[in-house]
Amino acid sequence: MPHRTSRSVPDHGDWAVPYQPADVIDLDPTAGSHGGIPKPPLVDAVYRVVEAEGPIHREVLLRHLGELLYALRPVRMKSSVNAAADRLRDEGRINETGDFLDIPNRPCTYARWPLPGLTRRPVEHVAPVERQRALLGLVEDRPRGLGAEQAVAAAISLFGWSGGNSAARAKLMADLYRLRDTGAITGWPDKLEPVG
Repeated sequence: MPHRTSRSVPDHGDWAVPYQPADVIDLDPTAGSHGGIPKPPLVDAVYRVVEAEGPIHREVLLRHLGELLYALRPVRMKSSVNAAADRLRDEGRINETGDFLDIPNRPCTYARWPLPGLTRRPVEHVAPVERQRALLGLVEDRPRGLGAEQAVAAAISLFGWSGGNSAARAKLMADLYRLRDTGAITGWPDKLEPVG
């Protein structure tokens, strides 16, 4: 992911970076679609957002571009952005896994924490690969120093969620099980460490 790494989160390695929104301020607020076909400026803007912010949930993409496409009715804006994303996917320029869009074959090397004043992404809007990168990064930072519950709590804090967020806790624990089951971590459950 070509994210700027202006500074890491304190006490974490370079794998943790602030969430940097794409620069698409030049998008014409009337750029939507004509006859159901997305206009080229909108297709370009969707690509630029996916390139800068991927993996990105479709709802986050809609929220970011919706702020710029204020001249369009919400239903038209949503259908135009989705049509542009579908076109890019069909052309093979972006990839879609579930509701997440990204550049094809790009590994997830960063976990992104929210900047103050920017909307936090709910757990459902953070791609599983990004959540797993966060968990793996936390374990790499403190090998044999974190148990499964501690790693989940640290990831919840990193993403800016509340400690009582049961949905986040459940998804992160499932991500941690996946890392264990694929052999990315050992020492389950009390002294986690990365493999390799």
